Amino acid sequence: MQEANAASIEFLRDSRRVADLLNGVIFHGKPVIMETDLQEKDPVIHKIINTGHKLTATENTLDLSVNVTVDSVKFLLMLQLQTHEHHAMPVRILNERGTDYYNQWKIIQKKHREMKDLRNGEEFLSGIGSQEYFYPVLHITVYFGKKPWTAARKMDDLFPMASYPRELQKLFTEKPILICDIRHFKHPEWFQTDLRQVCGFLRNTEDTEKLKRYVEENAIIFSNLPEDTYNLLMAMDGERNLELIKRDVQNERGGFDMCKAFREMIEEGRKRGIEQGIQQGIEQGIQQGRLEEAGFMGQLIRKLIQIGRTDDLLAASENREYCERLMKEFGIIPPNCDAHLAESIFQTRSKVTP
Repeated sequence: MQEANAASIEFLRDSRRVADLLNGVIFHGKPVIMETDLQEKDPVIHKIINTGHKLTATENTLDLSVNVTVDSVKFLLMLQLQTHEHHAMPVRILNERGTDYYNQWKIIQKKHREMKDLRNGEEFLSGIGSQEYFYPVLHITVYFGKKPWTAARKMDDLFPMASYPRELQKLFTEKPILICDIRHFKHPEWFQTDLRQVCGFLRNTEDTEKLKRYVEENAIIFSNLPEDTYNLLMAMDGERNLELIKRDVQNERGGFDMCKAFREMIEEGRKRGIEQGIQQGIEQGIQQGRLEEAGFMGQLIRKLIQIGRTDDLLAASENREYCERLMKEFGIIPPNCDAHLAESIFQTRSKVTP
């Protein structure tokens, strides 16, 4: 979980992807916000309260915090990256946004206290002028979980709403939090960076054939992934082999070839399956008193794998004459082997080959 969280933070620290996320989720793909409009800021927010006798402080750490300027005005973007649902997420977001608004108020209040320029009773009491404004805080939860988000989306999801009169229910109803569900995002085409391919990859991880096909169809992107994208997909997919072969699939341009990674994993899986079949066949041969025949077939399988003739191995599994011819070719059985021994070997072979 920590690895996945670190990988997602690393991935979204790229301002191009953050701009793309905002344009996709909010503006449906329109290029309204540019990467030059963004400035990352310290993700740690403090709430300091001075009672006059005692100073207390609370601290919250966001995954990412970014100042965004659009049409010459700014807002603060808070990003929370989740691999699992958080059932109290509306409370958490309310607290984080409230802390930032509180801090904005205190900064303005301090400025006026030092300048002693608030004469109006209401303004003096508030510590803020009637024509002063806060900047808005936008919070987006980026969710990478496998199942769709079913946890609370707004505060009233956490209330027993049916227990209250209808008139109160209307007052308690709040606006839902903004969740970008990466694996179930309906319009990945709204993204222009590799966020689009991340959505497509992760939505297909439960079906190996679909995933393989998707990677092949997008080979231009997947054959040269940035390292932070490869790390993200590796962490979110949970495929240990992607980590083991990572350096083997790095290309001459410095990127990482996911197409090659898939080919290597598929071939490795095929070899493991064949090797398991060899062992199972030998054990069956021992149990049935045909150790010699099982050993013959095991030799053939190993020789064919060593020289990369897996197609011949598959053909031999369907044609006894071809199987016999290959064994004679490699000197596993003598050229004048009788039909009875060949038949016995073929029967054992049919148990060995997966």
